[in-house]
Amino acid sequence: MAVSVRDPKKAEELSARGVDVRQGDFDHQETLDAAFAGIDRILLVSADGAQIRQHANAVAAAERAGVGFIAYTSLAKAQESTNLFAPTHQATEDAILKTSIPYSFLRNNWYLENEVSSIQGVLAGAPWVTSAGDCKVGWALQQDYAEAAAAVLAGTGHENTIYELSGKPLTQEEIASALGTVSA
Repeated sequence: MAVSVRDPKKAEELSARGVDVRQGDFDHQETLDAAFAGIDRILLVSADGAQIRQHANAVAAAERAGVGFIAYTSLAKAQESTNLFAPTHQATEDAILKTSIPYSFLRNNWYLENEVSSIQGVLAGAPWVTSAGDCKVGWALQQDYAEAAAAVLAGTGHENTIYELSGKPLTQEEIASALGTVSA
């Protein structure tokens, strides 16, 4: 097993546990070529910053390295979404589709961890403030999405698949009410 990180010093704990830590920076293709060398299956985790270019660099490096499978952490209903983050995921999925590499798009809904400050506020007695109206979100923990990704990477039969991953869709009012119930 190998992991590619921008700064290997930040992954010393993984290295100490026997993980092959490789330096790979989405902004520097030559590092990706070395990071992906000899790798059969990769999980491409969407990055912060100039993502479309960075993700294209990673996909191109995977193709050059002869990677046999790409799992990509995408966005819920990426190709139809009007979410402001959707263009990055649409472009990355398209880049992967243009290769001959078998893939699985792990279209994650929203991370519950994104709501930590709102949750802390509710638990402290503040109101849940949102402009989302009656829209529903399928919150799930990052750990849940990570376990799904691990199952896809370690399993078989996931070639050329799309998984819409989500918790139970709830409105903002429903999640605020659930928080009130569990904190009472």
